[in-house]
Amino acid sequence: MDSGFYAAVNGARRAQMKLDVLANNLANVNTTGFKEDQLTFDSFMTSPGPEQFPLPTDNFMGLRGPYDIPFPFSNPASNAYRMTYPVAFETEMTMTQGPLRQTGNPLDVAIEGDGFFAVQGPDGERRYTRDGAFEIDSLGQLVTKDGFPLLNAGGAPIVVGKGPVVIGEDGVVTSAGEQVGVLSRVGLPTEQLDKVGQNLYKAPQEYETNLDGARGGFHQGFLEDSNSNPIRSMTQMIETQRATEMYVKMIQSLDTLDEKAANQVGRLE
Repeated sequence: MDSGFYAAVNGARRAQMKLDVLANNLANVNTTGFKEDQLTFDSFMTSPGPEQFPLPTDNFMGLRGPYDIPFPFSNPASNAYRMTYPVAFETEMTMTQGPLRQTGNPLDVAIEGDGFFAVQGPDGERRYTRDGAFEIDSLGQLVTKDGFPLLNAGGAPIVVGKGPVVIGEDGVVTSAGEQVGVLSRVGLPTEQLDKVGQNLYKAPQEYETNLDGARGGFHQGFLEDSNSNPIRSMTQMIETQRATEMYVKMIQSLDTLDEKAANQVGRLE
């Protein structure tokens, strides 16, 4: 089979992966504190010799070294030249600040600048979020909309009782005029963050840094909107869809050529 077929199939698969990322960004344009993803592409150049070309079923989510990719061709002569394939190297989060929207709800809090709220996740481990739409549960604790307790600088839940609640720019929480805790503002390297659903992130705790006193602060009565740009995402989706259609046409054309080669080349007149 022609090596161009494998190049076109891999290109179509990478384009589909990009469409999936863009669709997820668009689906979360109204998600509080959402950070959009970007798919980073690289290239892999094969060298002459056996076992150098990727299979169309290979997800190829990282660079591969020589002889690490199965040899798919029945004719070794088709592997006698170099070929470059697209590689979806990794998905990166864009951590730019989303716009702050005033809600007037005293339990809504937005972070201006870097950092995350620390919460106790469903498995009891620390999780992180930029979603500051908090509520008060039956125990009087500040919790996320999914019921995960918000943690103070010491790692304990913040109990506010019935309030009223006041949260300062420095994160100091008072309820009925008495200080009940201080919000934790945690810094984490982007490359250590993994999205785990429910608008939460996980990361190794040893990478935490304390951002108390850093630029920005907490804003009570505000929420941070998604940083996903719907116009840019729609434009990129259209471009990627056109690229996908081009790859499909290439596959169809190469398939037609292979059929003609099988049926006509070498036929005795």
